[in-house]
Amino acid sequence: MNSMNLILCAVAATALDLCTLILIITAYREKRSATKNWDWVANSMELAEQGMTYDLGCDEILIGRHASADIRLPDLSVSRYHAMLTVSNGRWTITDIGSKSGVFVNGNLVHEAVLHENDIIKLGNRRLVFRKRRDERVR
Repeated sequence: MNSMNLILCAVAATALDLCTLILIITAYREKRSATKNWDWVANSMELAEQGMTYDLGCDEILIGRHASADIRLPDLSVSRYHAMLTVSNGRWTITDIGSKSGVFVNGNLVHEAVLHENDIIKLGNRRLVFRKRRDERVR
């Protein structure tokens, strides 16, 4: 009877290990798939200014001077809550959310605008370029 219990314990432990391995493999595949889907949705874009890049890692990004902003621009010419970037179906949009100095895209004052690669966004005295993310590993 004791040897039967020992065999059953070994079988149960093996089954548990197998289930754990399957969960780990599934989670890894799901993470890779989610990354590919996000790259498609976001078109692997970033905002860049002289010496700085800002990854666009979620579907709503608050830009402003306030510490709670997703992209913080510590410049008095930028409003605390200046603009919102959103993405839907691979198209990024910038919206002025009540800033004092406005949002300019390629020199035009806008309330809301769909962004395209290499658009120049001006928020206060800050000049940002909306561009494809650059791969830092390749030089």
